Amino acid sequence: MGKERISGWQFFLLTVNYALGTAFFIRPGSMIASTKQDGWIIPLVAGAFAVLVACIWILLANANPKLSIIQISLKVAGKPVGGLIAIVYIWYFIQTASWVTRNLGDFMKTILMPHTPITVFHVMFLLIACYAAIRGIETIARTSELLTPFILLVLFVIYIAALNEWHGDRLLPMFQSNLIKLMKDSAPVIGFPYLETITILMLAPYVKSRFKTSLLLGLITVTLLLCGIVFVTIGVMGAARSSHLLYPLYTIVKELRIAEFIEHLESTIVIVWLIWIFLKLCIAYFCAVEGICQLFQLKDRTWIAIPLVLLVSGLAISLNDNVVANIDWDRRYIFPYSCLFSIVLPLLLLILTWIHKQRQKGKELSP
Repeated sequence: MGKERISGWQFFLLTVNYALGTAFFIRPGSMIASTKQDGWIIPLVAGAFAVLVACIWILLANANPKLSIIQISLKVAGKPVGGLIAIVYIWYFIQTASWVTRNLGDFMKTILMPHTPITVFHVMFLLIACYAAIRGIETIARTSELLTPFILLVLFVIYIAALNEWHGDRLLPMFQSNLIKLMKDSAPVIGFPYLETITILMLAPYVKSRFKTSLLLGLITVTLLLCGIVFVTIGVMGAARSSHLLYPLYTIVKELRIAEFIEHLESTIVIVWLIWIFLKLCIAYFCAVEGICQLFQLKDRTWIAIPLVLLVSGLAISLNDNVVANIDWDRRYIFPYSCLFSIVLPLLLLILTWIHKQRQKGKELSP
């Protein structure tokens, strides 16, 4: 880990960019498809649940200060069991990086360059992520700090320009879904992107201050932005059309016209998404590399980061055969699968932490 440190503000930006990296473009269509005009409510339900889960993460981090989730596992569960938990988490980080890589490849091949092999997109971005992981979390944090204003500026301009096409009657009728249905439809959104954010607990040792505040504000900001994009998407395109699109925001920007002569602005939103994908992939890739280094007590990340490119690229191809299979997996399994890593194991580690501290107190009190 060395002397690398990031500020609370940088950690906040990393949290927001990590959670929104792919969800901002992929999630709106599925949320609208499940609850039509009430799709904008789903992020609010999912975000509220995520904040409660994040309190468990904060308790775990506060009970084990300056330790990542890999180091916490080894400390409180011992080397055999803790090592197994660490391996499970490392696999999850690698798998997340693979999912992000696959989402990138699907978007590029489906929308922009259908004749280019998908592996080309994977390797290009993974090589950059590999270099970023070797350079360290400070480099990734500073890059995020530099690029986030550009992302927000582009999105703000798109929001303002889209208001000309926004009609409130497309949001009617509202509040037709009952609470049980909303909770059921919110489950996939809770799993991705919210519970997936457990990955950033690997960054806890690097945060100088305001870890708790930055994490909670990051999740709240993600919730508001997701709610906003779904609200705007329904108002611009209507629930019926939006629910049949894989990337509705891309379609909105593609059809957007400003001042009757500025049109075909989809290249701008592509750049924004590529930046977001890049930031999320860098974070997930770094956490996987750092997790392996912490587990095996390695000081040089280079020789772990380089071969991991081949593993992540291969997994990105083999995890799901196509976009349809990816959507089916997301709808059926993403919530229970993410719960294992984001709720079950953190609760187990929290209990083991309490037991470990009680044993330490017993040893100190014994003569």
